[in-house]
Amino acid sequence: MKLLLRFSAVLVAAGCFSQAQPARIDAPNRAIPTTAVSYQVLTDVPVEILDELASNYTGDLEQWRGEWIQSNSTTMLDGQSTIRLLEIACYADVMCHPIEYPLRVVTHDFIRERLELPEVRSSLEWIRSSYNSGLPLKEPADATGDFDGMLVESMNFRMREYANQLLKSSDSTSVN
Repeated sequence: MKLLLRFSAVLVAAGCFSQAQPARIDAPNRAIPTTAVSYQVLTDVPVEILDELASNYTGDLEQWRGEWIQSNSTTMLDGQSTIRLLEIACYADVMCHPIEYPLRVVTHDFIRERLELPEVRSSLEWIRSSYNSGLPLKEPADATGDFDGMLVESMNFRMREYANQLLKSSDSTSVN
């Protein structure tokens, strides 16, 4: 139970709990304009959130995934919180944080289960076409500065790859 409360706190910190009304899903074939939407990207590294998640991970991915998904099954996911969750998972991935793999799996599963929401799909389209990291990522211990920007490029590439993977999974299931 303690673990579930901490995951909910992470979602609150990531901005996942929305007071907005549920998204309309009665017109799934109508195109969603992505150019008029403005999203904010992370500008501070989410190290504290990741360290908290890592401290609660027991090594049992299925149990952790199940608890995380179940505790957040009623969460209203909007476009901004979709981006925030993916950025946190992506940062863990880029920085090789101990929680990188389980967090990526859980985050993708959580978002994949909500791809029918127009706001979620729109934010993934935006990531795919327009995402640029706002994080101040520099290579640790790079005294020469030769690697400046490489971590930002990795973040940009992986975020776009995450969006592509999620959108492809949605397209393949809707064809069947």
